[in-house]
Amino acid sequence: MFACNLKAISAAERPRYNELVKRIRGAIRNRNETSEGYAFKLDSKTVTLPEAAEWIVMERVCCPFLTLQLSAAGNQTDWTLTLTGPEGVKPLIVAEFPTR
Repeated sequence: MFACNLKAISAAERPRYNELVKRIRGAIRNRNETSEGYAFKLDSKTVTLPEAAEWIVMERVCCPFLTLQLSAAGNQTDWTLTLTGPEGVKPLIVAEFPTR
């Protein structure tokens, strides 16, 4: 079982973290399962590349068992956020980032 340490993000940073999570959840346009996690297509009009990167910096602190990768290809207008981790982490990822 995996659990994020939400206390790892300071009280001062918590509002910004919550806003970024909300923006990333709202930006998800597609979710593809990989062997170790999921790749999410993010709408660049809903969350910017710097905002997604800022979230990754914070998420690494509270969920160190995750591997987070953000990619942008050429002139494509959407980003890909890939979340992977050890065996058994997929249900946690789905719970945190459900698709509509």
